[in-house]
Amino acid sequence: MSEWTSDLRRDPRSRSHEEILRDHVLRLERHRAGRLACEIHLGLLRPYHQRPHHLRIARKTLEPLVRRFDASIFELHNNNLMVLAQGASAAETEACTQQIRALFSEDPLFTGAQGVPEDARFCAWYDLERDYAALLRRVEDLDAARKLAAEAAAESAGGLRPGGIGPAQLEQIERAIAQADLANILRRQDVCAIIPGMRPEKIYHELYFSMYYLAQTLLPGHNITADDYLFRYLTRALDRRMLALMTRREMQPMLKGAALNLNVRSATAPDFMEFDRSTNVQDRGSLAIELPMLDVVNDPAEYLFARDFLKERGYKIVIDCLHPLSLPLIDRAWLGFDFIKLAYTPSLADEVRGQRGAALKAAVARVGRERIVLCRLDDEAGLQAGAELGITLYQGRLIDGMIPLGARPLPAARAGQ
Repeated sequence: MSEWTSDLRRDPRSRSHEEILRDHVLRLERHRAGRLACEIHLGLLRPYHQRPHHLRIARKTLEPLVRRFDASIFELHNNNLMVLAQGASAAETEACTQQIRALFSEDPLFTGAQGVPEDARFCAWYDLERDYAALLRRVEDLDAARKLAAEAAAESAGGLRPGGIGPAQLEQIERAIAQADLANILRRQDVCAIIPGMRPEKIYHELYFSMYYLAQTLLPGHNITADDYLFRYLTRALDRRMLALMTRREMQPMLKGAALNLNVRSATAPDFMEFDRSTNVQDRGSLAIELPMLDVVNDPAEYLFARDFLKERGYKIVIDCLHPLSLPLIDRAWLGFDFIKLAYTPSLADEVRGQRGAALKAAVARVGRERIVLCRLDDEAGLQAGAELGITLYQGRLIDGMIPLGARPLPAARAGQ
């Protein structure tokens, strides 16, 4: 459900837009003359074209119909829009729908990436004098589908509450993070080079705390990663615990060929100074520090300072969590990183074969394909998209599944056994 829907949709006791639409159509049974309806199938677009800001803009594009023809616009549970207008010609209504279509002109629905373009599928038209019965059946089907979707969403929610974490609970989480032995939720995941026809070759491994198990341990029933600000606040406490954990002698062998994921401020904090003093190059090898791209953008000067300090101490720099479409904007010489990690999204396969494909391939070549890691990789489509771009380094559950069981690292908590 999109965030741009009205308040009545947010209150489960209120009537849905589908129910209101059905009542509206029923009232028009004796007033069909000069009326038409159009269902705009935004739900057929790729999921990355159905984000809240896309839907808000599509809705706003139809507002001239409301002003000129007293049209009614209904925002449906499947992200489609239904417009009913009186006195508007098909051409006048289609002018607005074509503007919406132009907003998404690079979607595979229109580019032919899914086969022959089917522009006609994007809109379904109803002349109420002729198609009233068909429209009524459609709105009744929409209401039934909404009810099924609501039931399925309630079942899959699993009781998790993304919000509702107050100051007392936040203090409880911070205290638990500071006091708990987090070795049992420490995880590691390999970054591998993949060449067609050959077994994945490990380049380095990332050490991190499992946020899922942390949430289940510290605050069962809450999804603490649902709030970005809360999550980033907690990562500072987790950075301190990670650095303290890695100074333990039995954990230090894990540092060889590893990367630690830290905030930029954590990399220059007293906790890191103590970690650096307690370990040495012989213990940790060429350890890499992964710094979030968000920190780089938010405070470039602080990043550059931290980068210079880390490099002087012999650490490698990895910039983490860059959106693939941002890669052409990256200047490696200026940022001075050793690796950069692109967060795989389902849209990448379409982008590679679309109008931006050439720019993305050129960016990979300029940055250096041996320095780009495509991470969060869960399916073969991502691996294929990465190969088309020329990327050879990958990380994710798909890669974990390609590594023979005997070659996989043991869970971190067992490393000293």
